[in-house]
Amino acid sequence: MMVKILTSGFTNGFTDDFNKLLKNYIKTGMNFVFVASEFENIHEKTDWYCNHFLKMFSDCGITFGKVEVVDSRMSRETAQDTVKNADVLWLSGGDTPIQFGYLESYGLIQYIREQKNVIIGMSAGSINMAKTAICTLTCQHNKLEIYEALGLVEFSVEPHLDKDNITEELLVLSEKYPLYGICEDSAIICTEAKTSYIGDVFLIDNRQITRV
Repeated sequence: MMVKILTSGFTNGFTDDFNKLLKNYIKTGMNFVFVASEFENIHEKTDWYCNHFLKMFSDCGITFGKVEVVDSRMSRETAQDTVKNADVLWLSGGDTPIQFGYLESYGLIQYIREQKNVIIGMSAGSINMAKTAICTLTCQHNKLEIYEALGLVEFSVEPHLDKDNITEELLVLSEKYPLYGICEDSAIICTEAKTSYIGDVFLIDNRQITRV
């Protein structure tokens, strides 16, 4: 079943609600593909984060039959085949525009858009899942950047939202671009049937803030 999950970050492992969600869609023995944010220069860091999240899956009772990391250690063609054949595709956090640049240069965008299984985006990965990626200063980007992204979901997101400190930047942006702010330990889940939420997710639209 196709499911798209957009997350922010987890402060102490996956939450109980997130564990239950994952078990609805992910079974032991599936093929897990971890797509890096920076393909060329931080292989050791990429592997550390991949293993970090694999342990979170293991802690909730999910182990994978095969694990592959997509970065420059793969050829362009192998990366495309790997993404195409993923049961669970994880779009990692990091530098959002840099990640999208690698997705473009490796020809991965088409294969990600055609995915019919489970796609999980964290932080930068979740921003790039949107139709319009909005990279804000609030979210620690070096500059405000807005560009057409993967289009896996129609809405834009702001990960790591501090619900007690909604910045003026986000309010101004919301006049043109409604944003779903995802707090830590929270997620948006999109299936063909419905969109649901775990934890604290807020719609910021035309300067109005609503918990969803």
